[in-house]
Formats: sequence, C-alpha cells, structure tokens
Amino acid sequence: MSQTLGYLAFSQSKIDLFNEVNYELSQEDFDEALQLSGYTKFDKTKFSQEPNELTNTGRMWACALMGIWKTMMDKDGWKLPATFDKYNICGKAGYKTCQADNYGKRFVYHCGRIGCEVCAKRAGARIAKKIERRITLYGLRTQKLSKGRKNPLSSHVIEAVEPKSEFWNYPKEKQNRILKRMRVLAGISGGVVINHKWRFDKSDLSPIYSPHKHLICFGWIKKNASQLIKEQLGIDVVYHKVKNGTLRNRVDVFAVAFYQLSHCAVNHRKHSLQWFGNMANNKLSNKTLEQYKDEEYILQDEEIERSKCCPICSERLTPAKIDITFPHWREKLNSIEDQEKFFEFDSGLFLSVDFVEGEKIPYYDENYQVYYKQTLRERKEVRESKRPDLYAKTTNNQSILCFVK
Repeated sequence: MSQTLGYLAFSQSKIDLFNEVNYELSQEDFDEALQLSGYTKFDKTKFSQEPNELTNTGRMWACALMGIWKTMMDKDGWKLPATFDKYNICGKAGYKTCQADNYGKRFVYHCGRIGCEVCAKRAGARIAKKIERRITLYGLRTQKLSKGRKNPLSSHVIEAVEPKSEFWNYPKEKQNRILKRMRVLAGISGGVVINHKWRFDKSDLSPIYSPHKHLICFGWIKKNASQLIKEQLGIDVVYHKVKNGTLRNRVDVFAVAFYQLSHCAVNHRKHSLQWFGNMANNKLSNKTLEQYKDEEYILQDEEIERSKCCPICSERLTPAKIDITFPHWREKLNSIEDQEKFFEFDSGLFLSVDFVEGEKIPYYDENYQVYYKQTLRERKEVRESKRPDLYAKTTNNQSILCFVK
C-alpha cells in the first residue's frame, strides 16, 4: 500500500513532468548522447536526420537525472539509475596539459556508476557502448571463423518468470542454474541480460513492480519454448522476442542497450547486467574479441586516443593544476565551453602534478574551487567530524550507552 501511495503524486504531476522531460530532450542533449557513444561522424549524421528515434530513451534518462525516482522505489536494495549519492568530485573538472607545447584540455570526472545522480547518463552510454562492441565483435568473430558462411544477428528478447512461481523462493545459486538451463531450452546460445524490477505505464510512466529481464542475445527463440520449460523444469516463463527485435547493425544494439539501461535495476553490491552462455566472460575475453575489429572500430579507437594526446606532438597529456600565483590567471583561461576542446595557454599558467611527493590531482568546479578525490577512510573521517554523535561511536561507547539505558 505504501508503494502505491508513493506513486500517486508521480501520476498526478505527469503533465508538469512531461513538459520538463520534453525540455530535456533538446537537440543539445541528443548531440551529447551521440558524443558519449563514440560513433563516427557518419553515424552521428544519420542520427541527427532521425531525431525522434531515441525519444523514449531521452525521456527515461531525463526522469532519472531530474531525481523523479530518487525517493520512490527501493526493492530489497535495488533502485533505479541516478538514485544513489554522488562522490565529492563527480562532475568536477580536471586539467591535462602538454607542458612542452603549452596545450591543454579540460576533462570532467565521472565515477562510471550508473546509480550516481550526476554520472548516470554518461555511465549508461559507456556501458551501452561496451555491450554494442562486444556483441558486434562476437558476430564478426563468428563470421570470420565460418569463412563468411554465417552472419549472425543479435535479437532483443524479454524473459519473464511468473511472479508467483516457486522459482523466486529458490536460493540465488539454484536460480542461476535454472536460468542457464531455461535459455538453452529456449534456443539462446549466449548474450547479455539486463535486470529490470519495474515496468512503466506508457501513458504516464507510472512504475509497476514486475521483475523481468531483457536479453540482447544470439540464437533462435523456439515457438514452444515456454511449453518445453514448463514440461521439463515446471516453471512458468515467457520468452518473447519484441517487435522488430532483430538488431541488424551496431547502432541498433547501442540504442536498445542505452534505453534498457535507463531504467534497469541498480544495486551497489550487485551487477545490473551479466554475460551468459557462449559470451560469458569466463568463456570469451574482450582481449580475444579485439583481434576481430573492423575498420570502423579501429577508427573509433584512434579518435579516442587522439583526444587524449597533444594535437602537436601526439604525446599523452598529463594531469596538471592551475598556478593561482600566475597574474590574472582567471582571465587567461578560456570559457568553460571552449575548454572542452584543446586550447593554448600562456607558459606558467599550469603546473605539473608531482606524484613523487604524493600530490593529489586537483579538480575544479565552475568557480575554480579545488576538490580532491577522497578515499573511503577520508570520507569516514569527514562524516565523523560533521556528526560525531552519530558516526564517532566506538564499541565501548555503545555498550556504555546500552548499559545506561
């Protein structure tokens, strides 16, 4: 009942929500998603000509980043993306420079957690790109090993076990064994599974608790898969290939993965996705798949590497800090928008970070306030200093307090 009450305000404010979400779906936001994906200029042009393809994806990510789901859902520790607290330097900027040529670039720190309230969308794009790359390289590997006789295409499949099934009462290890057997019986050879705990009403995006999984996988789904599993394992399950679920190119794989990650189940201690079957990490490593890169992936890797190197000497940029003793140093820095690209600076404006003396890399906000990455122990000390009555209790103090009570 408490869950239903928690969702009520969400449904009532759906008109205001849609207005805010549609604002988030601006062309700039769409271009940012393309930039995060690592696609080539040709793919970005194709996307920009069809801007309505990822409307649902943008809407779900906008709901996550606006904090709509932050206080609404928690099922056994599982939440939705962008519902966990950020680190102290998430979204802060650091500088990397080439001191020999006086060229630099501004990099924004992202923790890579899909549950982070600041870094969720960028983390989702990064993970979706990894899924797309591994799926595509597996197809290229199969095609090469078969000498061109096979051209496997991945599929988008929904796996849903009946919520009232005895399956949910089994231990986790037994559930995993049964799932492997079920997928083999259904005709799935391998792929990635993304865990979902909620479905969303298409009319107002109201969340409904309904655990299921989305698979991007290889194989042919048998028409009588549910019947076979029911006869052999006694479990009610549905394997459904979605409409237009055949992913014919790498752009489709990225789009599906990016959308499914926008509302997947997130837990600090567990993975939201898992590779299984022939594509399990213990059966096929990324290092093995890298041997089958085609020209497009080679160009992408070269473009990423160039973004990390000096445009003049092609040497790797190194972390640096602003020399605040430099006269009028704020005026010498370009605007923040221009700093995302390479920029030239006056000699002496930046200083190298001395790792020999144990110096930390500084990160800056828009007002150039300095932040440093904290270790777990340092974060604990900060908490204890702010709330000693809550965090600084030792075992002896707690026993004394219990005894006094």
